[in-house]
Amino acid sequence: MAEPSSRKRLTRSVLSEQIKEQLMEDIFHKKYKAGDRIVESALARELGVSQASVREALRSLIAMGFLENEPFKEITVRSFTAQDLMEVITVRIALETLACQLAVKRISDEEIDQLEDIVNEMIRASEQGDIDKRIHLNILFHEKLVETSGNKLILQLYKYMRFGTWSLLTGRLSDMDPMYISTRHRILLDALRSRDPEKITAAIQDHIESTSLPLGELLAKEKNSDHN
Repeated sequence: MAEPSSRKRLTRSVLSEQIKEQLMEDIFHKKYKAGDRIVESALARELGVSQASVREALRSLIAMGFLENEPFKEITVRSFTAQDLMEVITVRIALETLACQLAVKRISDEEIDQLEDIVNEMIRASEQGDIDKRIHLNILFHEKLVETSGNKLILQLYKYMRFGTWSLLTGRLSDMDPMYISTRHRILLDALRSRDPEKITAAIQDHIESTSLPLGELLAKEKNSDHN
């Protein structure tokens, strides 16, 4: 099992989400490696939180494929590869593309203005160097975008797949310029204003691929370095 790290104690609300984000970063930074045991009680003591919050976070990570928990066995870290990430990206592109194709036919000018307000806040957060705020605004933008599709099932699937958490991870680990990432959302706004299904399809697919693939390349690079 990996040695405990000297992290700051978590004190904000929605602790399970914070714990989940922390563990995802730890796994990607190799603080926990494939096969390492994750002990609920020990992790709760290390972070200074309740076991209930840790349990909820672990369940979420098991659902996302970061951890394994076979019947009558301990929770362990699952081997995670660039191929796994590509599968997530593929599903996200398919789901968000469908949402955008529906949204572009029905979205109102007021809804586009609301999305633009989020983008402007995102840009300000980038200018101020507030990475966490920028990332959470990015998550809000994409959830609102999916919501404008008017299809509740698509929105439920989108949230169930926890794409927002993936955005947190790519946002924190990617070396892409935060300002570049933020301003690129204006391309999506322009595509929505055009009311052109083909334009929004191309825009959303390029947007997700260009911001997610660097993390896949990082995973592949780390795998190669492990073999050397």
